[in-house]
Amino acid sequence: MNKFDPTPNRDDITRGPDAYKRETVKVTPARIGLIVLAVITVLFIVQNNEQVPFKFLFGIIDTEIALWLLLVISLALGFGLGYLTNVMRGRRKTSAK
Repeated sequence: MNKFDPTPNRDDITRGPDAYKRETVKVTPARIGLIVLAVITVLFIVQNNEQVPFKFLFGIIDTEIALWLLLVISLALGFGLGYLTNVMRGRRKTSAK
């Protein structure tokens, strides 16, 4: 519908009143647990903000880094490894069939 044209579009005429309703998100125990876990993780990371020594590759990289940053990096690596493991399992199951 054009803002200068008062006639409605054909889509507006043919759609029923239920077509514009929003879908609701179901609250499940798994989603509640995920939200609680996410909040606890964020609080844990925010509260650990001191500098800690960081050695990587047998001392080639030897520096100090904020602990919260180290925790975020570890969290990202954990999610990445979990995702890759899940993808590889899915490929193995589909190739076995």
